[in-house]
Amino acid sequence: MFDQIKKLSGQTAIYGTGHILARLVTFLLLPLYTNIFTAEEYGVISLAYVFMGFMGVVLHYGLDVALMKQYVQTKSEERTAFFSSAYVSLVLTSLLFAIVVSLNQNALAPIILDSAYPRLIVLIAWILFCDVLWSVPQLILRAEEKPTKYIALSLINVIATMALNLVFVLVLKMGIEGVLLSNLIVSGSLLIISLPIVLKRFSVKHVSGKYWRRLMTFGFPFLPAGIFSMLMEIADRYLLKWLTNMETVGLYSAGYKIGMLMMLAVMGFNMGWQPFFLKAGADQKIVFARITTYVLAILGFLWLLLYIWVEDIVRINIGGISFYGEAFWASTAIVPVIALGYWFHGVYILQVPGMYLQEKSKNLMAVRAMGAFTNIVLNFILIPEYGAMGAAWATCASFAAMAFLIYFMNLQSFPIDYEWGRIIRVIMSIMFVFAMSYTMTDTWVNKLILSTTFPVILYFTGFMTVGEQRRLQRYFK
Repeated sequence: MFDQIKKLSGQTAIYGTGHILARLVTFLLLPLYTNIFTAEEYGVISLAYVFMGFMGVVLHYGLDVALMKQYVQTKSEERTAFFSSAYVSLVLTSLLFAIVVSLNQNALAPIILDSAYPRLIVLIAWILFCDVLWSVPQLILRAEEKPTKYIALSLINVIATMALNLVFVLVLKMGIEGVLLSNLIVSGSLLIISLPIVLKRFSVKHVSGKYWRRLMTFGFPFLPAGIFSMLMEIADRYLLKWLTNMETVGLYSAGYKIGMLMMLAVMGFNMGWQPFFLKAGADQKIVFARITTYVLAILGFLWLLLYIWVEDIVRINIGGISFYGEAFWASTAIVPVIALGYWFHGVYILQVPGMYLQEKSKNLMAVRAMGAFTNIVLNFILIPEYGAMGAAWATCASFAAMAFLIYFMNLQSFPIDYEWGRIIRVIMSIMFVFAMSYTMTDTWVNKLILSTTFPVILYFTGFMTVGEQRRLQRYFK
């Protein structure tokens, strides 16, 4: 068991780092955005990104999920057939989408961005075209366990995006258009750079309707499931726009970005988790249970650190420029709530193997549909009364609802004997440190004490097994 968990840790560290680097770009650019743009302008940028996230799911229409499964579980010519059939399909649909959106830019701009920026709609369309196609080589590199190339592409994405943003926004004063133009140049370059990976595995003669249908049979139910998941990501922003104003959208989005640090940890883990459990099989429930314990403890610790230090993070000042522009500091109020929501999302991710290994993708669709429905209903109820904080609690509650529903579904067909005693220790320790924070003054010394209390409690309350303690002691010797 320990060797398997060690292997998962390595995969998570490698592929999770690549995923985190890609998503970290917008976080690292927050000092630029929040010090240069107004809250309204940042609201427009946020809507552009959430729309791209939503359409990225739609334009994959489950083929990415199915291709990962089949590529991991098949060999030789079948692999080539699955890959070639999927790639041709994605090229055709993404190209059609980009052309149609470009031709209707004037009509779509007010709907998508709530502003008269038709040129931005064209940039978004072609960014999506490039992103969909260069994401396929990234998926293959994960499936083939080739970390060096995977990390290299991720690093190029981060460095180039940050550099071009600085040039276009700070030097050339191109404003919002500079943000998206830099994204298009980087995405187009990555598409070209990754083409050799595609060409090496692609074969026209292996493009097959039969293999495409097999992919779609498994993958297509993930399209509505993915749409429901993305509705949870975008509904709050668009409902805030309709029920409040763009300034609230901008402030909410700024706070959401910091809360998404927890999401980066969850999705970084998932990058290693998915290929791991696909190879492990249904007989590995004891391993799944142990991994669940570890992951929930680590995510709980990260949540506490974010809760304790968020106010200091946004006020970091270098050369007279704060990490967040002062106008955005109030957005930190929603950070612990958003981060807690992603802790529950981690609980959901840990239970996904039951659905994958039994090929019950329709059940996943039902879970995500319920999450999206909960999110939208609660947003309508809470936003008029509580504004951005109401949207944050709606997001948190919807992720919690998904976690509980998938757990009860798995009880019927894929029950796992979780280590409840250890999990309860984790939850109680989090609650104890959270309660302590209200009794202590807001000083650096007290924050350092709070930051170390959680692991100390776990260690001295018997959370770790004897074997784990011995490995830990050998590690520090």
